[in-house]
Amino acid sequence: MFGFGAPPHSSRKFIDLIFAASSKWANWDPPKEIRVGDFGTVDKKTGEFEKEGNIYDDNSTASLTASYPPQTASKDAVIEISSENVRRRDFGLEPKTSIPGIADASVKGEWQFASKRGALLVMHKPRSTYVPPKVMLKKLIDVPELKDKYVVTETFSCPAYSLYLSSGDSEAVSLALLATVPLPVAPVSVGGSIKSSWWNKNTSGLFRCACDESENYCYTPLYALKRIRKSGILRRDSPIPEREDDDLT
Repeated sequence: MFGFGAPPHSSRKFIDLIFAASSKWANWDPPKEIRVGDFGTVDKKTGEFEKEGNIYDDNSTASLTASYPPQTASKDAVIEISSENVRRRDFGLEPKTSIPGIADASVKGEWQFASKRGALLVMHKPRSTYVPPKVMLKKLIDVPELKDKYVVTETFSCPAYSLYLSSGDSEAVSLALLATVPLPVAPVSVGGSIKSSWWNKNTSGLFRCACDESENYCYTPLYALKRIRKSGILRRDSPIPEREDDDLT
């Protein structure tokens, strides 16, 4: 429980806002690996998942899950999730502003945030990986090692992401994923490979972003959890099942 006057942890605030908008859990540190089948607990102060093992590797569950390997869904071009007090606006720049590559940016947008803190998550070319639902999870109910543990049932990975937690100053934030071709370096006669980078404007709050130049799916900004109970799978995978705190504004 937070002390009187203490603000909630930034990661917890961001995770709660994204969960309310999507019923999925945001990963405050997307380079941190989260795999389908991971099980563990959730830190109530930070909202972050703490891994203890994986149902496909652990000795207590490997035999039960061997016939139900993770499945991968088709890719999306972009997934963006914003909290309820965030509105997307037409992307516009001042007439004299010149940003190389902005016209052809694969991702670009402007979002208006309200006076209450808001959250935004953008994923480029995300791919979903998930465990077969229900039929396999029901096999895990009687495993003592999993009692009251959370299991990662789906992950969304991508080669580029940006996340933003606003400052509460009603800012209008602009983002774009730009592609650039480096100039050739003598004596090489041809240009290098295309590189991507995030451009941002008015990000006065907490902003994180990254791009993998080889477009490897090395970031996991979003995932789903289910909690194992003796009586069955928890009906509602709330980020904090028993809230003790707080005014999360």
